[in-house]
Amino acid sequence: MSQKPAIVFVCHRIPFPPIKGERIQSFNIVRHLARRYRVFVGTFVDDPDDRVYIDDLRKMVTGLHVSEVRKPWAFLTALPRWLLGEPLTFAMFRSRSLRRWLASVEERESPVAFVTHSSNVSAYAAETGRGSRERRRARRFFHFSDVDSAKFSAYAEQARPPLKWIFEIEAARVAREEQRLTELADCVALVSDEEADLLRSRLTRCHDRVVTLPNGVDTGLFDPDVSYDPPFVGHGATFVFTGAMDYPPNVQAVVWFANEVFPTIRQRRTDAQFLIVGSKPAPAVNALSALPGVTVTGRVPSVAAYLAHSQVSVAPLQIARGIQNKVLEALAMSLPVVVSSGALTGISARPGVEVVLAEGVDQWVDECLRLLDDPDHARRIGAAGRRLIRDRYDWESQFRKLDDYLAIPPAMNAE
Repeated sequence: MSQKPAIVFVCHRIPFPPIKGERIQSFNIVRHLARRYRVFVGTFVDDPDDRVYIDDLRKMVTGLHVSEVRKPWAFLTALPRWLLGEPLTFAMFRSRSLRRWLASVEERESPVAFVTHSSNVSAYAAETGRGSRERRRARRFFHFSDVDSAKFSAYAEQARPPLKWIFEIEAARVAREEQRLTELADCVALVSDEEADLLRSRLTRCHDRVVTLPNGVDTGLFDPDVSYDPPFVGHGATFVFTGAMDYPPNVQAVVWFANEVFPTIRQRRTDAQFLIVGSKPAPAVNALSALPGVTVTGRVPSVAAYLAHSQVSVAPLQIARGIQNKVLEALAMSLPVVVSSGALTGISARPGVEVVLAEGVDQWVDECLRLLDDPDHARRIGAAGRRLIRDRYDWESQFRKLDDYLAIPPAMNAE
């Protein structure tokens, strides 16, 4: 029996456990590819606590190399490259040991494809294949996920100098790299049609290489029919926000909801609680636990358990790139979700049918209270959301697209 072909996957954070945005997608990509290929994963840890997951990931793949990003020293080591014009978010993930490991895998295994997750590590795959003609034929599939240059532009709009200037510089440099990497790829994927169109609008050539590969949901893990032990104490109406709580858009969202929306809800429902569920809460998030009814959990064993025992999920993001996993997971749990327009981007849920859309403090208060006051309305919204996820957002249907993209003939010269 012939050996399965080899494939290389590079991502900027260890894709295990699947408990955070980029890890959820990269974990599922690795799991899918491992069914068809011998998968060699090159990745990073930027949190010492994540090293305990290395052995679990090693069991999933054929080969593994893990480099470490030590903060805050990583910023200092990246500074010379930044001064020479490289984006800071790219320079922080430069690793000689990873580059040597990738070169040895390429020489030894002759992989049929290089797949990446996140633009800031895609250069590792773009710079391979400089040897034999056979190796140059390996396909290159770069999953940018989001248009990071647009994200830094959004940060710049809301920041003050000197941070504003740093974000503007980063946005311009990342945009330059997005163009360069697209020219070197066979295919570049974004998580939504909106993000794909945005990237195309920023490119000067190679527009036809940009495709969409949406996120999915593990509907077996996020299943409202599963019985979960209550993970928190409380008998009142519970609002929940899930996500990595050191991520600036998430921090901004919960600070706004806790200070502007939730106090009015508490006036009507004095026993209401707001749970902020996610790892690494920033100081501004931890400070919210001093507010009446607000709980900050930090990392939890099961996000699904918190969703299962909450009444409403909220996603009031003002800056949102790509598809929000937090929204998909809550929908999968038949939980009614109140979203901002940004949090709904890329998700084919209809306001008033599968989700509730709100803009402005008064509308947020009204819609949240209506879901509590009208249980039938809440159940209809939740059941429709679950149907949407099962019909359109299971992982296997998304990865059939990945299989097709990996079969694309290698790109020729740039346009």
